Amino acid sequence: MKITIEETLFVCVILNFFIIKVSGFILKEEAQNGILSSLLGGEISILAPRLFSFWAGKILVILLTLCIITLISFKISSFFDFFRDFFVILASTFVFGGGVLAVQNIVGSFPIFIVSVVGGVIYLALFITLKSVQHKNRINGFCYEVSLKDNGNEVIEEGFLDSGNMLYDSITKKPVILVSYEVFHKLYKDISFSSVIAKTFDKCSIKNGHYIKINSIGSGTSMLVFTVDEVLIGKNKRYKDAMVGLSLSGFEKSFGKNVLLHSDLV
Repeated sequence: MKITIEETLFVCVILNFFIIKVSGFILKEEAQNGILSSLLGGEISILAPRLFSFWAGKILVILLTLCIITLISFKISSFFDFFRDFFVILASTFVFGGGVLAVQNIVGSFPIFIVSVVGGVIYLALFITLKSVQHKNRINGFCYEVSLKDNGNEVIEEGFLDSGNMLYDSITKKPVILVSYEVFHKLYKDISFSSVIAKTFDKCSIKNGHYIKINSIGSGTSMLVFTVDEVLIGKNKRYKDAMVGLSLSGFEKSFGKNVLLHSDLV
């Protein structure tokens, strides 16, 4: 019996630690006293069923425990902060408890230590999901609809405002918008990818086409830049004879966008 209680306590502490870490990630705040909070939550989880036989008493103890965990885990400066952090921890508790219960319903009962394994899987899944959503939201916050027009052709893409794009054309001194080959090919369908790589196509076939030396953006030591008739960014940023650069660096894989905007243009 002693070993069972110790195993149960260990699993409860682990699950409470996962709950606090996930809550901190959601709140964008590093949790304090995480081990202490986990131990407190684990011990209460063991004692509550033995102290109270009726469900209302158990729920009250759990809510009070979550209140204490909230106070010792995060910086609270107002009632709003407290209720916000409390409900995040409460929701995380339901997620982990519900996840474990769902697995039990599917595969049946399993040893207590497996609960910690299931909790770990839930924690990793939540962490990866939240990280992905956070990355997507961060990118979307710097995205603008971009329309590139040249010789009667129009390409509409979602562009990303990249603070690392500090590229200026050495001749016109204008800021350069970077595009992937996919966008370039939509504008100039007769220019193949192989001719771009080999630099065998006629630069005169595109307006003001020339190469500029680059340091870290793009592919190789030089980049093809050219002029398009018009670029429209968002609803009201319109630029005539804008400079565009063809980047073969594969930035579209990192940002999920085929256009990298220059900060001077937004």
